[in-house]
Amino acid sequence: MIRFLIAFVVIVLLLGLSLFFIPIDTLLKRLNTSSAVSYSLAEGNLFNGRINDVSYKASEDAVPLDLGDYFYDGNIVFTGVKVAFNNEDSSTLGIVKTNFFNGNLYIEDFITETEYRTNGLGMLGLKIELNKLIINDGLCKAITGTLSLSNDSFNETVKGDVMCLENNIYEVNLFDSNDVELGSMIYRPGFIDLEIETAILKADVSVFLGKRMGFTIPL
Repeated sequence: MIRFLIAFVVIVLLLGLSLFFIPIDTLLKRLNTSSAVSYSLAEGNLFNGRINDVSYKASEDAVPLDLGDYFYDGNIVFTGVKVAFNNEDSSTLGIVKTNFFNGNLYIEDFITETEYRTNGLGMLGLKIELNKLIINDGLCKAITGTLSLSNDSFNETVKGDVMCLENNIYEVNLFDSNDVELGSMIYRPGFIDLEIETAILKADVSVFLGKRMGFTIPL
C-alpha cells in the first residue's frame, strides 16, 4: 500500500513537472481550432511566455486586426486555467479564466487604451475597462465595465456602461459628467458605428452639421 502511494505521488509530480517543459506553441496548435485568432510564434510553456503577432479576423473575408505581441503568466486552478496577460507597453492587460465544468470563459480586470482615426474629428481616444466579461460558445453572456471616449474637439471625455447584445454586438450610451447623454457607440465584428451630439464639441457647429453626427470606423 505504501509503495503504491509513493508511486502515485511520484507519477503526479512527474506529470506536473512535465507541464513546465511542454512548449506552449504545441499546446496552442492543438487547442486553437478557430480561424478567427492567429499568431506567428508562441514562446514559453503553459505557465509563462510570449505570443507574437496575435491577430483577429471577424469573418473569413475580413481583414485581420493586428493585436500585437503579448506576455502571459498562467497557473492551474480548480475550475481550469487562469492566465494574466499584457502587451509590450501594458496598454492592454487583463486576466483570462476558463471553467471546464460549465464551458465559460471569463475575462476580468481588463483594460485597453487605443486610438482610431476619423475623417471628421481626427484621432479618437478609446479606453475600455471591464470588471468581468463572460463568454460561452464564442458569445457574450454577461458584461460589466465602461468605455470612455475622448477627442481634442470634445468639451470633456464621455463614458458609459458596455452592454452586450446578440451576435457579439456591443453597445455603449455615452454620457458627460452631468449625466447628459451625448452619443452612442455600437461595435459589430469588423467596424464601429459612432454617433455623437454636436453639443459635445467645443465649437458650435450645429448650424452646419445639425444636432447629431455619425461615423463608421473600420477595424
